[in-house]
Amino acid sequence: MSTLVARNVWRFYGRSPAVQGLDLEIEEGSVYGFIGPNGAGKSTTLRMLATVDQPDAGRVWVRGHCTQQETDRVRKMLGFMPDPFGMPEGFTVEQFLEFFAIAYRLPGVMRRQRVQRAIELTRIGERRKQKVTDLSKGWKQRVLLAKTLINDPHLLLLDEPAAGLDPAARIEFRDVIRTLRDLGKTVIVSSHILTELADFCDSVGIIERGRMLVSGRIEDILERFNPRDRLLFEIAGPTERAARLLSSLDDVQEVQAEPGPSPGTTRLIVDLQGRSDAQRRAGIVSLLARNQVLVSGLATKREGLEDLFLKVAGKQEGKGERHSDKAIRELLGGKDFADERGGRRGA
Repeated sequence: MSTLVARNVWRFYGRSPAVQGLDLEIEEGSVYGFIGPNGAGKSTTLRMLATVDQPDAGRVWVRGHCTQQETDRVRKMLGFMPDPFGMPEGFTVEQFLEFFAIAYRLPGVMRRQRVQRAIELTRIGERRKQKVTDLSKGWKQRVLLAKTLINDPHLLLLDEPAAGLDPAARIEFRDVIRTLRDLGKTVIVSSHILTELADFCDSVGIIERGRMLVSGRIEDILERFNPRDRLLFEIAGPTERAARLLSSLDDVQEVQAEPGPSPGTTRLIVDLQGRSDAQRRAGIVSLLARNQVLVSGLATKREGLEDLFLKVAGKQEGKGERHSDKAIRELLGGKDFADERGGRRGA
């Protein structure tokens, strides 16, 4: 079952389109990463999905209900955490949450239960009596997420929830999102940095200049782009024979050598043409062993979100959608977009 469906959604600011013909379908219980550079249309899209704005064209349904025609009903199913969101002066964390529970017209007993449940889920109990304006950015983000949970929504829309958080706060925030996923919530999390979402999303959408470049389950999308595995062999002793044997295999695209992690070892980086299973890897190790090659370690690196974006970006070249080096570096968290041997370059 799909929790959210959007079809051919457009949004204009003046004559400029901020979102162009967007299609989106998100399965119930999934965590969907909505990725794109700053200004790509993420916040505009989330505001339409949350019924804060209405599309100029197209339709959006939440659990089968049209957001344009059944707005009040849809809002009861949603929790929206925009970026930014102001915090009122003078409220404690508990008072802040109670205010929103009252705004949702929850009766007294249910109101107290929902506030307590939100506090437990977001792990902010130790701060419940503290003024919200005195909290750090990480704690404020947790409180805002707790506010988003007060009405027990089926669908959570979180706009850049990890923006400005330190590494420890990001890890804690991801743990909370995983807990919500385990409870069966459907979560859409937007970010302009891929690495913030890679660890906990099962589906992803990549948007740029208001256009959805690709959307769906990560493994399904990777499969469409001919995914490959990289095998990292640690070889003890001379490597010429090992490199020659590996290069002769039909499914090997490239073999590169670099110093190994241990003294006297060499790492051979083997790029395959597709995926490898345990039997295939065992067969390669057996081949090397039969030829007196000492394999002291083997690791497998599978393509992930960063690789996916680089492939999607590459597919768009020549179609009027060329991605700049600056945009790709931003999406990769400000890093130089090179793999561990410094050999891959983005679009």
